[in-house]
Amino acid sequence: MRPVRYTVIDHISAPIDDVFAALTDPRRIERWLPGCASVSVDGLIGKGTRLKVMFGRRLTELDIVDFRPPRTFGWVERGQRKDYKTFFQLDPTSGATAVTIQEVWTPASMGAWIRGRFFPKRNVQRHQKEILRNLRKILTP
Repeated sequence: MRPVRYTVIDHISAPIDDVFAALTDPRRIERWLPGCASVSVDGLIGKGTRLKVMFGRRLTELDIVDFRPPRTFGWVERGQRKDYKTFFQLDPTSGATAVTIQEVWTPASMGAWIRGRFFPKRNVQRHQKEILRNLRKILTP
């Protein structure tokens, strides 16, 4: 099956280094990631790191697969939404940072694709916009 991609691009009025720091700081992830109750990690975040994230009572592990400061950050989920990928691309603009969020889902079968497209459990675009809103709250006075 072909991957299904959801992408949103917007701007945050903060320097690129500040946005990247907010995205990759385990203590701040729970403040911008919708539904996240806590994040634990052994050591610093980098490519190959595994984050343990609690969404209510559900534990999800995020394997960091893309980490290139201060431009890109991305993970693959392990758990209920296995192989769901989330990527952030940051680009400096005059006085702000352009943020691209792309979520990629590869359905395991045609039936999974139909269920995912016509009976989704969550609104991905709303989720992405909520991430941006939460990042703005963290980064703007």
